[in-house]
Amino acid sequence: MQVAIIGLGLLGASLGMALRGKGVRRLGWTRRENIRRWAMDCDVIDETAETLPEILAGADIVIFAMPVPAIIRTIEEFAADFRPGSIVTDLGSVKSGVMAAGRTHLLPRGVHFIGGHPMAGTEKSGPESAFPTLYDNADVFLCPFPETPPEKLDALKSLWESLNTHVVTIACGEHDDLVAHTSHVLHILASALTLSILDGADAETIQRRFAGCATGFRDTSRIASSNPVMWREIIAENREYVLKAMADFDCRYEKFKQFIQSGDFDGFEKEFAAGKLLRDRWVDYKNKK
Repeated sequence: MQVAIIGLGLLGASLGMALRGKGVRRLGWTRRENIRRWAMDCDVIDETAETLPEILAGADIVIFAMPVPAIIRTIEEFAADFRPGSIVTDLGSVKSGVMAAGRTHLLPRGVHFIGGHPMAGTEKSGPESAFPTLYDNADVFLCPFPETPPEKLDALKSLWESLNTHVVTIACGEHDDLVAHTSHVLHILASALTLSILDGADAETIQRRFAGCATGFRDTSRIASSNPVMWREIIAENREYVLKAMADFDCRYEKFKQFIQSGDFDGFEKEFAAGKLLRDRWVDYKNKK
């Protein structure tokens, strides 16, 4: 089986590393020639080409590891170059736009688009940050169309499961609502938290706040170091569901504020305990996978 990875940043290069020795031929492409050379030299991929159509023509499975707007543009521009019968998927964190592009431009050509999203990543970006165990034990969401042939979905599931991941099939809109709550709003909160804590009226105040922050700040603000351009694109693509997730957070945050304002610290403790219980249950869930 020939698997093409389009985009060789953190996610794409890590996927190429993870697929090493898994019985597939790894094709890879990115616009930058020096990154293509690096990927070949470092055994991230087995084969590359000067142009994208050369890669698409030979691939049984094409995996886009690019920003969502770039995936959509590439599908639109190169729709005629995908091999009929092949499977196309992606690693993007928002599914509605890419699936609309897949339905419009690929399905009529006999190319099977299945939206994909592995719940894996770091606050870093670029091929230099890639590592082979990025996807180990990750949950991977797949969003097929109702008419997707079962054998095509099974083939993509098998590929992901070969990397020690847990595959979940989910509807497109349900996915975008889910990740707005579990991922997207977290990055907004981390950034807002960082700004509210470290920003100050003058240099002396800022320096004092820097000195006053330790591991608690480090742990809760880590993802505020993520790529701002990438997160602009993600939030713009998923604006409807992100606003809903932010409203849900507002309700919880306001509840804590009301407990404090009214002096109801029994209520505060009870709410805090409920959050602790849920997080402890989540940790157990992750440890048992």
